[in-house]
Amino acid sequence: MNNDIENTTTIPIKNTNKKAKFPILGVIISFIFAFALTFLGTNDVLGEAKIPVEAYRVYLKGESIGLIKSESELYDYINKMQQAIKDKYNVSKVYIPNDIKVIKDITYDDKIISISEIYNIINQKSPFTIKGYIATIDKTKTTEYLNEDEESTSEKEKIIKINLLDDDLLYNATKKVVLSFVSEEEYDNFVNETQSAIVDTGEIIEDLYIEDVVTTKEAYIPVNEKIYTNEEELTSYLLFGKDSNMSTYTVKEGDTLEKIAENNKMNVNEILIANTNLRTAEALLYEGQKLTVGILNPVFTTVEQTHKVEDQVVKYKTEYIYDNTKLTGYQSVQTKGSNGITRITQKVKSVNGEVINSIISSKEELKPVVNEVIVKGGKKPIVVSAGNWGWPTNLPYTINSRYGWRWGSLHAGVDIGGQGEGAPIYAAKAGIVTEVSYHPATGYYVVINHQNGYYSRYGHMKSLSRYVKKGDYVNMGDTIGDIGHTGRASGNHLHLEIWRGAPYAPGSQSYDPLLFY
Repeated sequence: MNNDIENTTTIPIKNTNKKAKFPILGVIISFIFAFALTFLGTNDVLGEAKIPVEAYRVYLKGESIGLIKSESELYDYINKMQQAIKDKYNVSKVYIPNDIKVIKDITYDDKIISISEIYNIINQKSPFTIKGYIATIDKTKTTEYLNEDEESTSEKEKIIKINLLDDDLLYNATKKVVLSFVSEEEYDNFVNETQSAIVDTGEIIEDLYIEDVVTTKEAYIPVNEKIYTNEEELTSYLLFGKDSNMSTYTVKEGDTLEKIAENNKMNVNEILIANTNLRTAEALLYEGQKLTVGILNPVFTTVEQTHKVEDQVVKYKTEYIYDNTKLTGYQSVQTKGSNGITRITQKVKSVNGEVINSIISSKEELKPVVNEVIVKGGKKPIVVSAGNWGWPTNLPYTINSRYGWRWGSLHAGVDIGGQGEGAPIYAAKAGIVTEVSYHPATGYYVVINHQNGYYSRYGHMKSLSRYVKKGDYVNMGDTIGDIGHTGRASGNHLHLEIWRGAPYAPGSQSYDPLLFY
């Protein structure tokens, strides 16, 4: 230490006692020396002073991982070293990870590391990013359209995010999804407002839209996440969902669309949706043809509302009159039966190609139905049913959904719509009521044992039946309930099932109810 710095100068102070001395200058110098040691460091005081430098501190998830000289050099180095990412996504630039922050710093810290060192640390701990878009599909305010064979979606699953290289991909893929449910001609006519007016019968689209809230924003996307780069792949995801088991089926000799659909737990309509090159259910197949098969699980909620006018055939019933004056075996037609024709106008709402609600707004009888009456010889002059099944709703009606595979589950009945809430439900055949209950899927329902091996089941009733109870005997045509939409159902309709054996019992078999009419 320099001895000269230790010399002390005393300054005399006037007072009556001239013996007092105070080392003021020494105290000041000591204070300055101590301050220099504390703030600048010993070396600075001794002539080796540090000079503050401009640097950049790199933070990963809020924690400092190093100090570098140049921020731009780091970005350039990353871009240079990640050529594989640029080639994969066909982009010109790769960016730092989203959880990396680079902040300018003025510091005396001389522990500055190289760009390659900091790059290696980042490369091991966090994924680099490329510039793209994040599409958010918000389904929280979307009406949840459920049927008895579908489960409810949790709130967490209703926010879906999709990473895109280009935001045009979403528009083009969305259009392809919509065109899976309507023809291109129908779509163009709707968009361009060139639909032909209905003259006698026909159908026009009144509205066509994606009900979910869809937004996009530009973002830096981590390359370890799924990033969609082409329309075909994105369209497939939007139709089949993330966990798709989509595969390719090769058509064999003797195959039909019905057979292919059944073997893959699909219905024909789903096959057509997955293969837009097949325009109708009557499309010709050829051996070796490649078809896309898999369970549809659309990400979007595509809603189509149509105005439809059609002529519905009302089938005649057959009644038998037993003439006690005629011998058994005698039979003659007293009144020849003929089908009627009723023109019905209806509003139909479809979601992702599936009718979920239909309301008949008007009907006009063009030709009355005439029931056939047959006289048979017998001992008792009574009118009876000859084993035929009665229709369970008022006429006319609509078929919202048929029996068969739908979205990977067997729809074990037929959905009959067009009646509206509270319309009557009739027993399809005489029998004994075995169940009047509730199930989360089918809501309030009634089961009838027809005492010939067959059972019928009526679901989605408005409430617990006020007409029948367990053990009651009912005739064909008796009112057993009111149409509603309880359970997992969208829109008012009757879900009718017919079983050989008690419904859902081991060994029982469900049948397409329309086969009985």
